[in-house]
Amino acid sequence: MPRSDPLRPDHTSPLTRRAVVAGCLAAGALPLLGSGPAWATAPELATAWEPTVPGAPDVIDPAYEISPPAPPEPLQKLSAIPSRDVPRLAPHAPSTPGAGKVGGPARTYAGTTSVPFQFRYDDFEIRELPVGIEPYHMSTPVPLVDTGVHDSTGVRMVLLGSTLYNHPVAQAQYGLQLLESHRITGNQVYLDRAKLQAQRLVDRRTLRSGAWFYPYPFNYRLHRLYDFYAAPWYSMMAQGQALSLFTRLHQRTGEANWKAAADATFASFLLPPVAGLPWGVWVVNGLLWLEEYPHPKLIKGDRTYNGHMFSAYGLYDYWVLTKDANAKLLLQGAITTYRDVRDLIRVRHWRSRYCVAHGTDAGSYHTTHINQFMQQYAITGDTFMAQMGDLWYTDYPPAGVKGSIHFSAGSHTGYKFSSTGAITASYTLRLTRSSSAPSADRLKVMGQTGIWYAISAGTLNGYLVREATPARYQIGICAGLGYKLHRPGTIAVATPTAYSIDSAGVMGGVRTTYQVGDPVALDMRAVLNGVEHVRLVEGPYAGRWLGLGTVIRG
Repeated sequence: MPRSDPLRPDHTSPLTRRAVVAGCLAAGALPLLGSGPAWATAPELATAWEPTVPGAPDVIDPAYEISPPAPPEPLQKLSAIPSRDVPRLAPHAPSTPGAGKVGGPARTYAGTTSVPFQFRYDDFEIRELPVGIEPYHMSTPVPLVDTGVHDSTGVRMVLLGSTLYNHPVAQAQYGLQLLESHRITGNQVYLDRAKLQAQRLVDRRTLRSGAWFYPYPFNYRLHRLYDFYAAPWYSMMAQGQALSLFTRLHQRTGEANWKAAADATFASFLLPPVAGLPWGVWVVNGLLWLEEYPHPKLIKGDRTYNGHMFSAYGLYDYWVLTKDANAKLLLQGAITTYRDVRDLIRVRHWRSRYCVAHGTDAGSYHTTHINQFMQQYAITGDTFMAQMGDLWYTDYPPAGVKGSIHFSAGSHTGYKFSSTGAITASYTLRLTRSSSAPSADRLKVMGQTGIWYAISAGTLNGYLVREATPARYQIGICAGLGYKLHRPGTIAVATPTAYSIDSAGVMGGVRTTYQVGDPVALDMRAVLNGVEHVRLVEGPYAGRWLGLGTVIRG
């Protein structure tokens, strides 16, 4: 029997059936709905676009699903984990990819029999995380004067052509940012605005068997090339981030309506896929997928790597609130999937892929993948996740790293490359004394070795120069990768030097007393004056850095 909508008991739509049918006919691409679950339909559907050619300006790009990764948070002096939580959050031995149990309705899991899927999962420990290492943590509030696209009420929107459209992921993400800003500042304006984002999601919900889904009201072509998604379509990334927003609003305010919204949103994770109805959870090759791009008419999808895990963060937040066994089982299945399809996503010595189905380049989402591995490490304590984050960091550096590049006296050649890595231009600069220039990014070049800086001013403006310490390097600390949990390490070189570094890039070192095999704890990997290091977080040298090669990371 369908469950009732806790905020709309009579299931009535804000539009009449006549208006819904008229809107469907006007769109020309939306099937008429017969008997079945009640749907609450958004007014935007009356102006849905006709299918257009790939790349047309009215077909939204996948990057709209989430914004590019934000600039790295400022480096912390020491770990954010309170000392009382360090023993509880101690990491453990790595899990085994491909292992695991079979979950679903045939197995009673902590009294649970209502998950309608059979999937492989590892029985990961799931931990409540302290403030500072939980998903979506921020240390700097967003501006009170919103510089993003929004409507007159302050709700986040997207502008396509000359029309504002609701965007459920953008609204959920902005709501989470506002909640973090309220936590940081205590300013009620942030909380009130977060509620506006959440209420817009609630007001536009679509119902299926009592579960709430959040529709996209614009047309979409997958990666601008593949399947055409006529509005409305749905996304488990939206479901997961809305679930996080509702759950955290209830935790912050104690207001029951947000708990009701979280419960109804979580119900969408427990529905099997049905073609033509809102759906997003399915099993492929024995693995559970939270589908960012479920096809609106067929049972198929993109199996998008980052969106799958952002959806899973909603399960994590809901489990923290409720300790619901279904949420834990689904979360364990989602993490198992992320771990076990890694070789389908990874590209050795390059950026990872965006999705399994099409293998498109992840671009800046490669950095998102690295950070997601580290978040899973925090949630589970499984050191395999940290190892994978480190490996992918080695494959390709974090995106958007800017800074000042030191040039020693001597010759320096800048290059321009084609998309395949062929040299298209070069310029050699000769310096009689050391100098510096700004860089807009730190990256790899297809077909070339090493790390490159994109010089953004001066004689080599527009050229790339290769990182080569001590001749050329970014001054100070850059490309930081926080491990979130204290990560175990073992000293590989007797009495290694532990370094300090100031804001000007001046380094000092002390010889340690460590011997080969001694255990240490680490909390970050970063590049110091062009050389990779890891930071000690415990013991007599806490806060100092060891060269990457002097420590074996667990």
